[in-house]
Amino acid sequence: MDKVTEINKRDLSLTEALFIGKGRSRKCYMHPEYKELCIKVATDHKRAKRSIRREIGYFKRLKRRGTSFAMISQYFHPVQTDEGAGEVYELVRDHDGNISKDLRYYLDLGDSNLTEKILNMIEALRAYLLKEYILFSDLDVENILLQKVSPTEERLVVIDGIGDNNQIPFLEYVPPLGIKRSIRKWEIFRRQLIEEFSCPEDRIKKFNE
Repeated sequence: MDKVTEINKRDLSLTEALFIGKGRSRKCYMHPEYKELCIKVATDHKRAKRSIRREIGYFKRLKRRGTSFAMISQYFHPVQTDEGAGEVYELVRDHDGNISKDLRYYLDLGDSNLTEKILNMIEALRAYLLKEYILFSDLDVENILLQKVSPTEERLVVIDGIGDNNQIPFLEYVPPLGIKRSIRKWEIFRRQLIEEFSCPEDRIKKFNE
């Protein structure tokens, strides 16, 4: 039996020292055995478990499609923890080992040169989501991380809000409707950048441009 299989056969202890953060539907912890992984467990929110099942189903379908995960954090497998059922995802870290910070952190710095670099990376993210036809339900500056891959290379990684939040995921199979929905969702994200962080409107393309 290999180490990963052995770990998956016992409950993992998610201590306070491993806690990363909490959203409406999930709490996130560093994996106690693997520094490059994290574990997400459901909160007590009434729709948490259903939301998680829907997202995991979408990730599995993306893998079957052969989708590139270049700019979204990967989902791996379920695991049992002392907090209940958990799901294992990629934990995005910078080249120095620190957990990558979100876009809000960097945009709040107010550094015009850095903001310009971020706008270029946002354009790369837009092109990636469109090319790979990846649906998203809630893009936000707090669920997109800026990963410092090396001292000279950076990329954006979406860690939450991926997938279609409809009960029946028909938009995956009807691209014109899926794109129409993505245009609306991207515009919400675009307005956040313009209104909250004073990003130049002409520097952020609309989703389907």
